[in-house]
Amino acid sequence: MRAAVAMLVTLLGAVSVSRAYGQTFSISIPNGLDRPAVDPGGSAIGTIVISSSSTGTLTNPIGLACSLSSGPATTNPPVCTVSPVSETGPGSASLTITTSNGTGVGLYSFTVTGTGGGTQTLSLNLTVQPLSQDYTLSATPTTAVPNPVAPGAVATTTVSIAPIGSYSGHQVTLACLSVTPVVTAAPTCSFQPTSGSGAVRVTSGTPATATLTITTFGPVPVTGLRTRRIFYALWLLIPGVALAGATKSGKRGKKLTAIFFLVSLGGGVLLMPGCGSSTATNSPNGMSTPKNTYVFTLTGADENGAAPSNTTADAATVSITVN
Repeated sequence: MRAAVAMLVTLLGAVSVSRAYGQTFSISIPNGLDRPAVDPGGSAIGTIVISSSSTGTLTNPIGLACSLSSGPATTNPPVCTVSPVSETGPGSASLTITTSNGTGVGLYSFTVTGTGGGTQTLSLNLTVQPLSQDYTLSATPTTAVPNPVAPGAVATTTVSIAPIGSYSGHQVTLACLSVTPVVTAAPTCSFQPTSGSGAVRVTSGTPATATLTITTFGPVPVTGLRTRRIFYALWLLIPGVALAGATKSGKRGKKLTAIFFLVSLGGGVLLMPGCGSSTATNSPNGMSTPKNTYVFTLTGADENGAAPSNTTADAATVSITVN
């Protein structure tokens, strides 16, 4: 009898566990962190939203946790906490990432986990850096236009320099850190500030912009006159004079007309190369940019040599396809 009761209790327990973990849910941080970067010693917060994959309320609490998944080696890494650590959905919980003065500068990644009816995870990033003097680069669109292009054509996009914190009054010189793949006659890049020329002036609060021009190498159609136009005009007057004289000179005029006609025809043939289209190239070595998709990594340096905070992590890139 006791064995039968024990078996019944075990079966009931198995059924309740199955129901407890039979629910489906999802977690998200729809608004992200309240700030993408903090000073060492600063903190960032976000809201975790728990949603039911079916209608109604979840029957069992969802356990929540947050942990550091990657980042620079440091003796004082950021700490990620969640409150409350258990919540019955639909609902929400607060997430806080706290750093200390000794937290190393760099990009840190965190994993948020929800358990109950399965396991759900999501990732988020936080940059730790001195915010008093810094800036970031971005490109819009990230694919230069027009795209694709033929060898010898150009494409453009807009690069933005966004100041962080009190970064203001600096001159940033933009450059392309690299272009991949590495080929002969690879595309080149150049920058033109929206205002002024040379370096881009950055003031606090408003991103400064510049136009990035990507130049490929190849044939460039050229049409033009190689000799002064007045010479062609005078040459074309000769047949007209001949015809006018022929109408008044009878047989002798006809002979002159024939002679002038032959001279005009020969001159026209000789002068044809002087007017028409030809093909040149903008390549210094005569080679064309190979067909491929090229990716440019952007960087910059201000008058103090400071590079953008996203030079190594989440660097700004622009692509172009040559076909």
